[in-house]
Amino acid sequence: MLGQLITKVFTGEASIYIARLRTALALYIVMAILGISAFGFLLNALFTWLAFRYGHVQTSIGFGIVCLIGVAIMYVVLLVVGRRPRQRARDRVQRDVASIASVAAVSNLPLIFATVRKRKALLLLPVGLASFWGLFMALRGYRDRGD
Repeated sequence: MLGQLITKVFTGEASIYIARLRTALALYIVMAILGISAFGFLLNALFTWLAFRYGHVQTSIGFGIVCLIGVAIMYVVLLVVGRRPRQRARDRVQRDVASIASVAAVSNLPLIFATVRKRKALLLLPVGLASFWGLFMALRGYRDRGD
């Protein structure tokens, strides 16, 4: 839009372009007012319909709860967006490091599987730890159920 204005200044058509911009701005303002009014009337119609169906107090409480939930969601969005750039950069670096580590682990899987095929005893440690953890959880569940 700025580029068009600069080219219009050089060609001498800037006043026509600015007049069109004013007309478009006026139309957008009228459309915004009509849209906000339509939204208000729709909310009023919804409130009236729900008030006849469920009662005025219940409908007011429902609208209040919905508005509070909307405020809470907007607050969370503002907290996420309003974080300092340094925190966002730190989070981005942590995500990048995690993705690089996962790619490195997946790329080394063939080497790990080849090593395990040569030395079957390497499987005993994870299998033993998983068995110990499963036994521990089973005994804990049995002990908690007995109380």
